[in-house]
Amino acid sequence: MSDRTRNAGTQETASSPLLVKLIRDLNVARRNMRTYPQGHQVIDVSLATALKSYASLLGELDEVVLLVAGSTLMLGDQPVDRSNPVMRDFARVLHEREIGALVFHRGLTREELRRFIIILGSTREKIYRAGGIRAVWEKSGITSFGIREIRYDLLSVTEEPLLKSGEAGSAGDLWERFALALKNGMAGGGALAEGALDPELVAEALNLSGQDGLLTPGGFAPLLLDALVQGETASPQARELTNQRFAGFVSKLNPAMRQQFLGAAWASKAIAAPDLASIVSQVPAQVVMETLEEIGPNQEGIPQVVLQLLRQFSGALSSDELQAEGADLQTRVRTILREHASEEFIPKSYQQKLHRMMEPDQVPLLGSEGVQDLLETIDQSSIEKKTGDMLLLFLKSVEGEVEELTGYERSLYDIGIYFLRTGAYTEFLNILREVNGGGVPLPVKEQVLELFACEEFINEVLDGLQTWGKPRFNEIAEVILTVGAPFTDGLLDRLAESESMSLRRFIMDRLAEIGTPAAPAIIKRLSDRRWYFLRNLIQLIRRLELYETVDKLRMLAHHSDRRVSSEAFRALLEFGEAGAEEALVRDLESPDRQTRLAALEVAGMARSPRGLGALHAMLATSGFSKNELQVKGLAVQALGEIGDPASLPVLEKLLYCVSLLHLTGLTRLKLDTVSTLWRYPSEASLPLLRKVASKRGAVGRQAALLLRGRQEDAS
Repeated sequence: MSDRTRNAGTQETASSPLLVKLIRDLNVARRNMRTYPQGHQVIDVSLATALKSYASLLGELDEVVLLVAGSTLMLGDQPVDRSNPVMRDFARVLHEREIGALVFHRGLTREELRRFIIILGSTREKIYRAGGIRAVWEKSGITSFGIREIRYDLLSVTEEPLLKSGEAGSAGDLWERFALALKNGMAGGGALAEGALDPELVAEALNLSGQDGLLTPGGFAPLLLDALVQGETASPQARELTNQRFAGFVSKLNPAMRQQFLGAAWASKAIAAPDLASIVSQVPAQVVMETLEEIGPNQEGIPQVVLQLLRQFSGALSSDELQAEGADLQTRVRTILREHASEEFIPKSYQQKLHRMMEPDQVPLLGSEGVQDLLETIDQSSIEKKTGDMLLLFLKSVEGEVEELTGYERSLYDIGIYFLRTGAYTEFLNILREVNGGGVPLPVKEQVLELFACEEFINEVLDGLQTWGKPRFNEIAEVILTVGAPFTDGLLDRLAESESMSLRRFIMDRLAEIGTPAAPAIIKRLSDRRWYFLRNLIQLIRRLELYETVDKLRMLAHHSDRRVSSEAFRALLEFGEAGAEEALVRDLESPDRQTRLAALEVAGMARSPRGLGALHAMLATSGFSKNELQVKGLAVQALGEIGDPASLPVLEKLLYCVSLLHLTGLTRLKLDTVSTLWRYPSEASLPLLRKVASKRGAVGRQAALLLRGRQEDAS
């Protein structure tokens, strides 16, 4: 294998995010090709997206090998995002078509990708009839993809747990005896290998052999009776396992044979009524519905008891609970999402307009407006919106099998991703609001929100901050607030990297809204080395009042970067940390200039008389050099933050100081001082403002403006 191959045992294994994105895009393309007619623009867009993801995954490598292990995808010896339902679904699709491995080569073309998606959309039976997956693949002409097939015909064991000794007769349980009898009764031995007793494989072999493969004129009944008389009565545990096997067998039979087997099982009495009920109850609802559809009005061939069982265990036939519109909705949704009949779906409004167009007297009246109205019904956004509405109504009104509902939830998720990528946040928010508070059953709601908490979704939402900018900030904020904590890590990553102040402020607000659930992730990142990121984290800690971070804040108060240490010290003062204000006062009185400047940045939080006295002392000195003016200016701002009336006499003396050598700098300091007077109680600061406003010059005018503003506020 090439050195530039991604496979097990190498150090250049493909990054999971790139592979996950490719599988997601392939799954979307598969869904679109099932849903939309050939040549539709939605299919073209999804194929182009998948091709782009494919190229990104390969990069400069020659090939990537993806293994299939049941419902798990493997890259080398590592599973690919096993918890992701999309990955599991894609793995099952490959496994069902006997694809044991996919080999991605460079140079994939759009036509090859289209043919690959068509193969994934073909039924297992159709692939068998065409000679198997290897024959189908060779006929497709696909060269950029390679496959390794699963040889079911070589399997001779079952994955079912083995029976303990004594739980069944020496000749095996009822299922094993029936399967062997069935094998012996098939023409030419059929396609079932000797000893292969896996229920699904037996059913598939029987489906392939066709009805003519059963030599016994009576069909299944004689085989069941023969199997019954050969064995002993099984224990309850063994019967339960036997019923599970029969259920797997029944589920994989084609509808016609399934109907015959159920009728024979009841008529022959080989399977007791409680066991037959147990078998039917374990068959998926979709399979039960297919059986009932196959039976239709011709019910003479199957006992009424079996019909009752089928109706009882069908989760979609509770007509008392569903209104007529709900039943129609169910039919439409099942049609559009059903794997083998998606081409049957036509939106209702589109179909009505097509019927009107076919009426001879209506054709001349259609006109350009009618054409435009018709085109709107097949616009991609319109179809996605209508499909989303139907899925929501279905999820609200119908309780189906878990696997079935999971498929609908994933389809709803895909539609949501489409809206995000096209900037249709209003449409996506409608989905999110309906799921979050619109009557969707709680288990379904939790599963949908779990999908909306995955990494792909979070990145899609946060990418919109850059893609769509401020016009979409409000909608994105609502999405983040609704989903909540899963966004924490993604927001923190963007906060650390963003160069936009407005974007950082937006992210900080969202993290503050998430609140306490975001605390662990915030605290975990306090070891980051970037000063600007640390400062933002400490500000978040202050906003969320995370008192448990005091020990870490003490360490950060000694950080080498003054901006970080000042912010940490400010947090300690806010949290009332013992000794914090005493340390602040010591720094204010320190002879070291840098220490005093650092302390002055947070001195506005000082409340002790000693701290106030230290600030007053800084203003009482007579010097007005550049450095001294800087210290006095910071002291004035700190006193304004404190707002203690005891500081006003000190400020008044400063306002009446004179220095011809430093006239410009002193005037600027006085203007800053006047601007802080609004922070003091009005009854204490108004006399000083009136006095200063009566003076000439810039300082007097500044005081007059502030005084006028206070009077207007009072009136």
